[in-house]
Formats: sequence, C-alpha cells, structure tokens
Amino acid sequence: MVDLSMLTDASEFATWLRPQPLQWSTVIAVRASLRILPASQLDQLGDLNVLSIFRANSLARFSAKHPNDAVDLPFVRLAVEASTQAASVPSASAQSASAAARVAAEVAKARITRTEAASAHSAAANAVSEAFRAAAMMDVAAEFLRAVTVDIERLQTGASTFEQLADEPPWPNGPPAKFDHWWQRLSQHMLDDGDHWEVWISWYEALLHGPRMAKLADAAVTDVPGDLPWDQGAEAVNAEIERRLWATQPDPVAVEGIVSPITINRLPNGRIGTEPGSFSLPTLPPSFTSGHHRDALMACRSRALQLAELASSPKFQSRSDYAQILTAYVEWLPTEIGTGNMLLADGEARTLNKLFTADEPILSPAFASKLAVLLEDHIGLRSFYPEIEKHYHAVSIGRLVKPLARDAVEAIQRIIHAQTPEVFDETLSPAIDEATKPEQDFKALPAEDLPPADATRPKPPKDPIADADPQKSRSYIIASAFNRIWWILQKGKETAQAAEGWRRTYHLLRPHIGPIIDFLRDFGSGGHGGGPPLPPTIGA
Repeated sequence: MVDLSMLTDASEFATWLRPQPLQWSTVIAVRASLRILPASQLDQLGDLNVLSIFRANSLARFSAKHPNDAVDLPFVRLAVEASTQAASVPSASAQSASAAARVAAEVAKARITRTEAASAHSAAANAVSEAFRAAAMMDVAAEFLRAVTVDIERLQTGASTFEQLADEPPWPNGPPAKFDHWWQRLSQHMLDDGDHWEVWISWYEALLHGPRMAKLADAAVTDVPGDLPWDQGAEAVNAEIERRLWATQPDPVAVEGIVSPITINRLPNGRIGTEPGSFSLPTLPPSFTSGHHRDALMACRSRALQLAELASSPKFQSRSDYAQILTAYVEWLPTEIGTGNMLLADGEARTLNKLFTADEPILSPAFASKLAVLLEDHIGLRSFYPEIEKHYHAVSIGRLVKPLARDAVEAIQRIIHAQTPEVFDETLSPAIDEATKPEQDFKALPAEDLPPADATRPKPPKDPIADADPQKSRSYIIASAFNRIWWILQKGKETAQAAEGWRRTYHLLRPHIGPIIDFLRDFGSGGHGGGPPLPPTIGA
C-alpha cells in the first residue's frame, strides 16, 4: 500500500525512489507531468512558452518509453533552457512548466550519462511534488494522487513494465471532469492561435485516449530524428512535425472494384488521360439502328446550339446561366460513337431542367417551348445509354456519410492542371473540371413577383430520374475518377518506364487522396469503411 503523504513530500519520495530501478523514476515523473500539462494556459504563458512545455514533455516521454534510444544531451539542454524560461513567467500555470522542465532535464540527462541516478531520483520526486501542486490548482489533486499510486502499484506487482506503463493513458480511469475543463480551454486557445497547433492537440489526445503511437510518431515531435526549427516559432515547428507525422503513415491504397464513369487509363503516349467508355459508346435498343442513334444525337445538338445562341443574345431577358449550361451540354454531348461523355452531358441537362423549373412562370414562351423539346429529346436519348440509369441507381443506394472533402478535391484538381502535359494528357483536365463544378441552386422568384398563372405556358418535361441527387452523383464521379488516377500512379510509379514526373506527382497527390478514398469506402459501407461502395454497375 502506497503512503499518499509520501508523494507530496519530495524529500521522502526521493528516498523511496533511490532503491528502485532508475526507469521507475523516469516513467512516474513523466506521467505525473503529462497529467497536469493543461495547466499551461496559452493565454497566460504565450505560444512559445507553451510550445516549450510540450517540447519538454514529449522529449521526456520518448526517453521513458524508448530507454534504449540515445537522446542527445544538447537536445536536453535546449529543452531545459526553454522550459525554465517558461517556468519563470509570473503565472500560476508556471508550476506545470517547472515540472516539465525538471522531467525533461534531469531525468533525460540521467538516461544519457548513467552517472546521475541520485539526481534523477530527486528530479523525479520534485517533479511529482510540483505536479501535485499544479493538480491542486486544477482541483484534481485527489485523482492525481490515485493515478500516481496506480502507477507505483503496477510497477511493484509487475502488472506493467516501465516501457508498457509509459505507453498507457496517464489517467488509469479516464481523465477527471475538471481536468477536461482545463484541457478544452487550452486546446481551444491553441486552435484560436492557429490550426498548426492541431499536431500537438492530436498528440496529447492520443496519449489520453489512444490509439497508441508507433515509435516513429513518438520521435517525430522531438529532436531525435533531427533538429526542429525552434528558433522560427511555433508555426514552423508544428508544420515540420506535421510533415514528419505524415511521412510515418502508410500510403493510402486505391479502392479496388470501383469503375470510374470517366474512363481513365494510361494512354499510348505514356500519359494518364481519358478514353472512350460506356458513356461515349451507345447500346442500341431492340429495333433501333445506329442511324436512329445518330439522328437523336443530331437533334439534341442542333436544338442545344440554337438555344445557346438565343441565350447569348443581348436581347435575351433571362439568366446568363442558360448560355453557359447549354454550351457545356454541347461540349460533352457525343458527336459520334467514341466521343464525349453522355453522363456529364446528362448532368448539364438535369441542371437545365432545374433552372427551367425555377423560371417557368417568367421564361419567354418561345424559348421555353424550344427548351422543353430539347429536354424531351435528351430524355429519349438516354435509352441508347443504359449505363446512365445504372449510375443513378448506384448513387441513390450509396450512403453519403459525410460530404466529399472540397479542399482535397481542389488540391488534386490543381495538381492535375500543373502536371499537364508532363504526366496527364490534355483530355483529362476538362472532364475533371466538369465533374468538380459545384452544384447550382436556382431560386424561383417570390410569389408576389410572379405574373398571373397561365396553364398554356410550356413546362419542363417530367424527368424519370429527377429524384437522383445531383451533388451526390458529382461527388461519386469525381471520387471514383481520383481513385482511378491514384491506382494508375501506384501501379506505375516504380516501373522502369515511369518518369520522374510520375513519382513527383504521386508524392504531390499523397497528402490529399486519403479523404477521397475514405469517402469511397464509406459510400457503400455506412461509414464503417467496409469495402467498395457498390458492385461495378458502371461500364468499363
């Protein structure tokens, strides 16, 4: 049974520690300091001093968890100096800085020299005693003493080795409620100071709740792999830590079994580009000929071009969106077998229908009647492309757990443009740009601004797939396209034929492709990452 009063008396506790293994002092002190780290409030100490406290704690924890790895003395001295400066700030929070400084300094120094065990025992006892005072300030003194007692008992009974204990969450029964208040306050102040603090917030959250960190991740927040740019400020240090942590992660793996509606392959010219796929290769229904398909395409194209010209005229009294959407529709509508992309053209046609619905009471009858005929012709044209209906069915049963990460999409889109034509063929960017267009929301005029109802006005045709979510469809199209690009790069970047540009592009895409792949895995698994979203209903 541990005498709790001993833990608050540094001299008595140091006496108790002396006959124990040196590593016990290290791990007990480190865990004591980690428990009161949130007492180091950013608004009181400033970002550089709080950074110093995290620095000292991370170095001390690495030394405790990985005792066979050398921790160079210069690193320790710098941590000592920085944390000592933090401890000198006139604030109650300086207690935690002092505890961190002692742990990082004397304990790590003893680990290096192996000649100052007595100093290490004293430093550990002082650190626990000072940490207790900080815990009292946080109103978690009783929980703190119980946690230290559990550490000692686990070491005494052999329930944990000191390396195992160093990797355990610091609060054996979970953080106390009052501790959470301090940590939430500190983490919020850190985020208010800048998103770059997320690396330390994630680091500390992993210590509190898991998952356990691998050795490379433990080292990434210290100077062990190399000097961090401490003299350049918190943002520079945290950015380098984030880069190191990312480098320790395995490469994302493309989802197998996903067929992109934009058919993407490595072309004969060695670049990644688009090829004819099921949305540019029609399937003739029974009793129809290729002539019927050609006539249907020509009718849609002719009407769309005529409407685009009308919508571009200065005399046109409605939204400019009509001309833009009609132009995009013509661009993606196949001109002959093996050209265009009927699914992308269909997306523009559905947008036209939505715009027509919003403007139906005010659109000129002449324009509206021509537009209604075009949309009816387009709905008929779908019969030559049965993969469109399969696509919308597949999308309708997919689960949109969370929206596709727009920042990742935009980053990949920029990389594709920048690496064209070295890595990507000129055929790819236009398709990607079309798929990544944000979905437009057209508002109808308020009822008081509308003319009297007229039953004779042309109306938008009823679309059989009107209920299909257009944004969900676009998200699936772009995610599957990026997944396909990543698959090709993964397969080809290490081949003898792969140019340096391929390897460079792979590493440029790597930080951004993870959220895209996560979206696809979640799309059909309800958020459990259980595999490909759907059977490959969309043609190759």
